[in-house]
Amino acid sequence: MELGNLDWKNYLQGDNSSLGNLYDSFFEPLVLKAVYYTKDPEIARDIVSGLFVYLMELPPEQRVERWERHSNFELLLLAIVRNKCLDHLKTKQNRLRIEREFPADAIQEESDLIEHLETCIQALSEKEKELITLHLEGFTNTEIAVKLDLNEKTVRNKLSLTRKVLGKMWYQVKVLILWLWM
Repeated sequence: MELGNLDWKNYLQGDNSSLGNLYDSFFEPLVLKAVYYTKDPEIARDIVSGLFVYLMELPPEQRVERWERHSNFELLLLAIVRNKCLDHLKTKQNRLRIEREFPADAIQEESDLIEHLETCIQALSEKEKELITLHLEGFTNTEIAVKLDLNEKTVRNKLSLTRKVLGKMWYQVKVLILWLWM
C-alpha cells in the first residue's frame, strides 16, 4: 500500500515509470471491477487500458491540478473506472434505443434525409464538424473532451450550439424543398 502511494506521488510529479508500477499492481483488480459493471472482460480491459493511456498522456501540471487533493488514489482509480463503465453502458443503451427506433429498413427509406443531414454537417465549420461527428459516432462528452483537449462543459456547450445551427440549416432546406415542390 505504501509503495503504491509513493508511486502515485511520483506519477503526479511526472514520473511515468511509476505509472507502470501502478499499472502492474492495479490493472487486474480494476479490470475485475470493470467486468462487474460491463459483464464483458474484453470491454473491461479496453476501459482500464484506456484509463492508463489517458493517465500516461496527461501533462504533469494537469495531474497535480486534478488529483493532488485526493488522498486515496486507489478509490480514485476505482471511481474513474466505474464512471467509464457507466458511460460505456449508457452509450450502448442509447445505440440500442436508436436502432430500435430507426430499424435498418426505415433508415434506407429515409436515405434522402440522411444525405440532407450529411450536407448540413458539411456546411459546418471544421471544429463543429469534428465535434458533431464524434457525438454522432457515440462518443460521450467526456471522451470528446479528452480527444479534443477541451473541458467537458465546453464540449456540452459547443454541442448545444452546433445542434442549434444544424436545426436552423435543416429548417431552411426543408422550407426550400417545400417551396420548390409547390
